[in-house]
Amino acid sequence: MKLTRTAALILALAMVFALAGCGGEKAESIDTAALAGQLVEAASFGEPMNALDSAVALGLYGAGEGVTVTAYAGTGATAEEAAVFDCGSAEAAEALKASLEQRNEVRISQYADYDPEEVPKLENALIISGGQYVVLLVAQDQSGAAQIAADALAKQ
Repeated sequence: MKLTRTAALILALAMVFALAGCGGEKAESIDTAALAGQLVEAASFGEPMNALDSAVALGLYGAGEGVTVTAYAGTGATAEEAAVFDCGSAEAAEALKASLEQRNEVRISQYADYDPEEVPKLENALIISGGQYVVLLVAQDQSGAAQIAADALAKQ
């Protein structure tokens, strides 16, 4: 019985020290404007991308209070867009990601009637989160940009 208590105590202490060791690492903050600019430069779009006013973008994406965003879109004739969100917490980021995924499904059905050539872009949309950040990218070719986004969010 004494051996079991000693083993349990040793395991508990090992867990405490392991958790304490992890606490020193802080996630890097992401400059949303810089990352969004890198994504726009790395992806291929069918039209020029224009920066959106942040208040307009927050309304467009249905982002909640406390969220900041840097977003780009074309003229609206295509489904192309790029946005990087700072949601303030991982929980808020996951909620926004789910909302953006639902929005994307609606857009697929809308574009199926309006401009079916845009549907593959939406079906291949990049919607990922890491920590308190979310990235949305709809482009003709997002391969290079997808890696940039994944690398930035992996540090979270």
